[in-house]
Amino acid sequence: MRKIVIVLLSTFLFSASIYGQFEAEEKKLKSKAKGSSDSTKTWDVGGNVNLNATQVALSNWAGGGESSLSLQGLFGVYANYSKGKSAWDNSLDLAYGMIKSGKADWFKNDDRIELNSKYGHKASEHWYYAALLNFRTQFVEGYSKVGDLNYISNFMSPGYLTVALGMDYKPNKKLTMFFSPATLKMTAVLDDSLAAIGAFGVDDGQNIRNEFGGYLKATFNEPKVFGNENLSFKSSLALFSNYNEKPQNIDVNWDATLTAKVAKYFTVSLSLNMIYDDDIDIQRYNSDGTPVYILDSNNDAYLDGDGNPIKFKGPITQLKEVLALGFAYKF
Repeated sequence: MRKIVIVLLSTFLFSASIYGQFEAEEKKLKSKAKGSSDSTKTWDVGGNVNLNATQVALSNWAGGGESSLSLQGLFGVYANYSKGKSAWDNSLDLAYGMIKSGKADWFKNDDRIELNSKYGHKASEHWYYAALLNFRTQFVEGYSKVGDLNYISNFMSPGYLTVALGMDYKPNKKLTMFFSPATLKMTAVLDDSLAAIGAFGVDDGQNIRNEFGGYLKATFNEPKVFGNENLSFKSSLALFSNYNEKPQNIDVNWDATLTAKVAKYFTVSLSLNMIYDDDIDIQRYNSDGTPVYILDSNNDAYLDGDGNPIKFKGPITQLKEVLALGFAYKF
């Protein structure tokens, strides 16, 4: 399977390179037509819309498998202000995706709402005094697997709000690094049924958990990978350490996306997302889908007060990879 993915990705990247040769001269002419107006702009506003679909149909297939259909929508918008010594960057990213395999019901495989805002006042050539706000949540209920009756997440359950004061380092237009020794991270679980069991690190029955610690966020954006205007890469890494509780167990949120433009409105993209949060306990499952239980020395499951076997839960690194081909429009 990995070999097939590599071959497909290589094919699309080669197509993007060829396509870029036809657009290069046209883009040079357009950039000249802008004149000097860009140098006087205080606001830079834009965005993108992506619609991706994957479909597999099988009939009497000797190798086995199931027909499937996957749909995903992405929307992003930004508004950045720059004048004198002031810089204010804002962005909103929305994502939602679903998959249907065989006769099973539709199942959510992507769901994200993220708002970022960062204001900086220039202190020196590459350094800014800065304040940052980050908010993340999801649209609808989330389930561990198809067929589950009880959801494990919901809108604003969790919801994450990070507010930080620090310094922003901008050595060039591609890289920024924000450092904050004074950061408030708030985790909200507004769904009472999830709050009752202490989901996402809140105390049982509580809706809010506040943490104070240190924060680092680095972003990198390369619009022309290897000088190719139709091949871009962007990445973001956020690290948080709670001063009051296990500061050595650092929360990690890293994502990276490589995008190749293969036609005017079509792209292929490979996205990776890795999350580790020491406050989130995740249920473990065996390869056959059965729960993993906490066992004693006799290999018997420990029982709770009601006589039910205790399922094994704990923090673990979360990974998500998406290879997508679809419609893309920038504005």
